[in-house]
Amino acid sequence: MKQCGKGKKTAAGVVFILLISIVGVTTGAPQEPTPQSRGILEYEPKSHDFGNMSEGEINSTIFDIWTSGGCCELIFDLTWSCPWVTVFPTSGVTNGEHIPITVTIDTTGLDYGFHGCGIQITTNGGGDGIFNVTVMIISHDTPWLAVYPQSYYFGVILPNITKSTEFDIWNSGTGTLSYTLSWSESWVTVSPTNGISTGEHDPINVTIDTTGLVPETTYECYISIESNGGNKLFFLWFTIGTIPEISIQNIKGGLFYIKTVVKNSGNADAIAVDWKITLSGNGLILLGKETSGRISIVPAGEERTISSGVILGLNDVEVTVTLQNDQTLPILEKRTAKLFLFFIKI
Repeated sequence: MKQCGKGKKTAAGVVFILLISIVGVTTGAPQEPTPQSRGILEYEPKSHDFGNMSEGEINSTIFDIWTSGGCCELIFDLTWSCPWVTVFPTSGVTNGEHIPITVTIDTTGLDYGFHGCGIQITTNGGGDGIFNVTVMIISHDTPWLAVYPQSYYFGVILPNITKSTEFDIWNSGTGTLSYTLSWSESWVTVSPTNGISTGEHDPINVTIDTTGLVPETTYECYISIESNGGNKLFFLWFTIGTIPEISIQNIKGGLFYIKTVVKNSGNADAIAVDWKITLSGNGLILLGKETSGRISIVPAGEERTISSGVILGLNDVEVTVTLQNDQTLPILEKRTAKLFLFFIKI
């Protein structure tokens, strides 16, 4: 009888475990929808032809993105590689509602002839697509001034340096285009200052010299381009930034190491200062010939100590400490030293 009772308990336990397993399967966590069960990418129209346009014109069109069928929201992103095209918005979410996408083209700088651009549409599983735009740039029946680009920003730059950029001038019409450039700022030079074009692109070099310009000031210059095919402007601007003033101080020897101080006496933080301590000469250098590193920041008015690796050697050597920073010119200091195996005398 005892054995029979034990068998009933065992059977009941098995049934209980099976019931738990079934419940676990039927009430488990919801499964992530497969790509096939998601909504499908829909968009209309599939393309747009802007037709005939002249160089230097702007035009726009709109297409819609939405989702149909399936479950869940559709997330989309738009990418393209044509600099004369802009798209807004570049991403979005739809649960079925239509999202309007504005595509704008700027024909400034385009040569006459056919131009096309594919805007890639990618989604989170609802399929991908391409919206194509095309335009035909027509030639004028007279000389026509074309300039590209028409502006340039040099950014925040240092005083007492020179920087350059280029833009192109050409004739997008017929015949011969004659042009002349003029400006009023003494810190700008342009070469060449005049020319002719029957269609070929003429590169124009623009150089700025920031010597004597005031820190924390924004400077602008308009270069006027006058021609027998119309007039245009090239605009440039930049800001003179405050700069750090870093220096190398107190190069010292001692047991095993050479240490020195990097000081910033300027009125701006020094960012990403690369440093190097190098030993050279006729002495015997067993260890520590070169050590390098980077100081992430030396705040204005503060200093940081840097150290070589372990140095072992004998006799006379030359110690060179260098600092490199994008905000300032390279800095270099040299000292003679004598190695007494693990002691460095400077």
